[in-house]
Amino acid sequence: MKISQQLIDEMVAHAREDLPNECCGMIGGRDGEATSVVRVENAAASPLRYEMDPQGQFDALKAIEGAGEELLGIYHSHTRSAAYPSQTDVNQAVAWPEQVYVIVSLENEDAPDVKANDLADLKIADVELDLA
Repeated sequence: MKISQQLIDEMVAHAREDLPNECCGMIGGRDGEATSVVRVENAAASPLRYEMDPQGQFDALKAIEGAGEELLGIYHSHTRSAAYPSQTDVNQAVAWPEQVYVIVSLENEDAPDVKANDLADLKIADVELDLA
């Protein structure tokens, strides 16, 4: 997925603002290039997992589609672990199997790590984030 440093910075800022809890949101774009990040409230309000607020999720998808974009990905943060999907992350991905899953790790808060994965079929495959 192509993505700008500005959008990565927006996701990192969201992750930091929502500490101590995980953050979550949606990534919109066109033709495999991310063009927007839409924050969604973490209804779980937990440092260990995320659950997108249903109304927020609906509103985010509506905003993405209203801008003429398509949903390219889902992002969330890990507050104390690496930017690698947990089993919970993999299990949750069955709801949106076609999306790229981006994780912002604040394990080392001074050096956030951002990685992407394809989680279709309950398998983890790396996805390259190509800075556009």
